Formats: sequence, structure tokens, C-alpha cells
Amino acid sequence: MCYTYRMRKLIYIITAFLIAQSTVSANFNDIYIADIQYDWINKNNVEKEAIISEVHDIIFENELTKIKDFRSQFKDKLKDKNFKEHYFAASAGYKEYKDYNISAFYYKKQKHIYMYALQDKKDVSKSYYYDALGHLVYVDFNFGEYPEYPYYTIQYKISGTPVSAIYYVSKDNQYLFTPDGEFTGVWYKHNLYDKHSKVILKRTTY
Repeated sequence: MCYTYRMRKLIYIITAFLIAQSTVSANFNDIYIADIQYDWINKNNVEKEAIISEVHDIIFENELTKIKDFRSQFKDKLKDKNFKEHYFAASAGYKEYKDYNISAFYYKKQKHIYMYALQDKKDVSKSYYYDALGHLVYVDFNFGEYPEYPYYTIQYKISGTPVSAIYYVSKDNQYLFTPDGEFTGVWYKHNLYDKHSKVILKRTTY
């Protein structure tokens, strides 16, 4: 009886220990995965580095490299044939126009847009950025659960060279990286913060 009781007790202790360890491990990981969406300035350096590493691994599972023959792949997108129509629609504040999602980009304190973006509603995997004369400037490749959060975007110049990588946690919160994987900063609402929670840039909309 005594031997059996001790064995049962030992098994119980080992089982409880393994469950506790599993729970601790799960909670540890969940902290960094779930907390990506929360306020950056309240985190310590260990938490920040863990989040940056987590997001980095998602985006840069494969190295970002130049896309060969980029212009030939997007030859039908190099010029927006309806750029006047789209330019004025974007300037007027349209979010959708005919078959496209559309958005406008302004220089601060200027009334006229310098760039607009088009996204075909039938193919939201890419967004095309045009200058005011309808010349293609950038292409965004959208990955993950887009348009649902979270997702990330890799932006390329028309030369095929990657420009940036952005991880979108929510409307309020995005993590920015250079093409080689270096952390640039995190947008939280109107402010762009660096690793030290210092505001390095502000935006009027998000």
C-alpha cells in the first residue's frame, strides 16, 4: 500500500510539474504574440526585443531580394491610363471608385496630392502607387490574413528592389523594418517610436 501510494504521489507530482511547465511556456509565448497589439511605451527592453524578433521572423522567413524582370511582370501597370480620373477621385476623398479601392497621399500643409494608390477589388494581394501623372512608383505585396489583421506588406520600387516591410497589427499599430530586416520603429496611433520609446515621427491620420 505504502509503495503504491508513493508511486501515485510521485506520478501526480511529475504530471503537475509538466502541466505547470507547459502552462508557463504557453503563457510566455502568448505574452509576446498577443502583446504585439498593445502600447509600446509601457514595455521594457526585453519585451520590446521579443516582439521585434517575433515580427521579424514572420516577415523575414525568406530573405527579401530584388525581383527580376519587375517591369515586364507589371508592364500593364506602369502607366495608369485613367490617371486623371483616378487622381481627381482620390483628391475628392473617394475610398472606392468603380473597380478599385483608392487612397490619396498629401505632403503636409499642401492641398494637392502627390501620389495615389489603386487596388483592384478582385485582387487585393497587391496595391499600386502612382505619381500625379499616373506613373507607377511602388507596388505593395500583401501577405497573411489581408485585409483582416494581422498582415504584412512588402513594398517594391519599379526597379524590383524592396523598399520596406511593414507588419500591420491593427489600424493603430504597425511595425516597420528595412528590407534587410533592421527594425525602424513602431507606429502607435499618431506617433512613430524607436526602440527607446522616443517619438521620431508623427502622422495626422492612420
